[in-house]
Amino acid sequence: MKILVLNAGSSSLKYALYETSPEAAKADTDKLLGEGMVERVTTMTGALKTAFKDLRPLLQGEIIAGVGHRVVHGGTFPGAMVIDAAVERAIDELSALAPLHNPRSLAAYRAAREHEPNATHVAVFDTAFHQTLPRHAYAYAIPPRYLDDKKVRRYGFHGISHRSVALRFARLQRKPVEALRIISCHLGNGCSVCAVDRGHSIDTSMGFTPLEGLVMGARSGDMDASALLYLITHEHEDPAALLTMLNNESGMKAISGLSNDMRDILSAADSGNARARFAVDAFCYRAKKFIGAYMAAMNGADALIFTAGIGENSAAIRAGIATGLDQLGISVDPALNDLKSTVARCVGSSQIPVWVVPTEEQLLIARDTMTCIVAQSAHSG
Repeated sequence: MKILVLNAGSSSLKYALYETSPEAAKADTDKLLGEGMVERVTTMTGALKTAFKDLRPLLQGEIIAGVGHRVVHGGTFPGAMVIDAAVERAIDELSALAPLHNPRSLAAYRAAREHEPNATHVAVFDTAFHQTLPRHAYAYAIPPRYLDDKKVRRYGFHGISHRSVALRFARLQRKPVEALRIISCHLGNGCSVCAVDRGHSIDTSMGFTPLEGLVMGARSGDMDASALLYLITHEHEDPAALLTMLNNESGMKAISGLSNDMRDILSAADSGNARARFAVDAFCYRAKKFIGAYMAAMNGADALIFTAGIGENSAAIRAGIATGLDQLGISVDPALNDLKSTVARCVGSSQIPVWVVPTEEQLLIARDTMTCIVAQSAHSG
C-alpha cells in the first residue's frame, strides 16, 4: 500500500511516499518512492499542493491508503493512533507543552485531510516509545499530585529516531532487539540520549518538554529551576521571555557566541576561538555524562550508537564524546571514525562497539501507519 509521511517543522514540511506492507516491513523491503521538503512554508495547504504535485506521478493512478503524521508530543499515548476527533483534541491540548511543534502537525493533518479525505490519517508520536519508562525514571521527585493531577512527568522525545536506530542495529547484527542493551545518541539541533534495554526505552535525557537534558543548538538543556525562579522573583524577568531565551537563545548558540550550527562552531574552534572550543567541550561533556549514567542504568551496554545530523556527520564530536570513556570499554577508531559515509557503520570496535546508524524516522512512520491501517481493517472485518 502507498503511505504518505508528513513531518511538519516550524517553517518547513518534509514529505515522503512509501510502498509498504506487513510482509515488506518484516523483510525490510519497503520502497521509498519519493521524498522532498517545502521550505518557507506560509500555509500547510500551499505546502501540501507542492508535495502532491511532486508525488502524483509516482502514484501511477493508485490511491494513498494512509497518511502518517509525525507528532512531537503525544502525552501518554502508548503508540501510533488513527486520528479521530478525540486524538485531534488531545494533540491540540498538548500544544501547550510543544508550542513549536504540535500546532504545525495539526495544521498539516487538517490540510492533508481535506486533500485526502479517504485516506486513513495516523499520528505517530515522538513520546510513545518512552511510555515504557518505569515510574522511578519518569516521575520527578515532587508531590504526587503534580504527577497524578497535572501530569508533570518526564515524557521524553526523539522516540521515533531512537526506536529506528535500535531496530536497524539489531537487524544489522542479526539479533533480536530484545537481546540488546543500546545507548542511542540523537545529536542534531535538538539532542537526546536514550537507554534502550532489550527493545524498551527505560530512560531518556529529555523530560516534560524537549528542553531538558543535553546542551543543544539553541536550547539550554539541564538547568536548576531555582535559577529561573530567582530571575523571575528578584530580577523581575518575564517568564515568557525566559522560556523563549531557554529554547531559542541558549545552548551552543549562546555559549559559542556564534551560531547554533555545529559546523560553524567546530570550524571556529579549530581556528583558535576560545568560546567555540568551550562550547564544543560543554556539548561533549554533557553527552558523556548521560552515556555513563545509562551504562549504570542498564548494567552495561552492547552498543553505543550515534545518529541524526551531528551524530551521523561529525567525526570530531563522536571522538570528543568517546574520549575518556576507555575505562568503560568505549573508544573510537580514528581511521574508521574519520571515514565519510552515509551508511550504517562501526566506528569503534572497542569492548562496547561504537556505531553510526542513520535514523530512518520516515520509514518507521510509514510502517506504523500501515500497521494501524491493517489493524483497523481486521477489527472492522
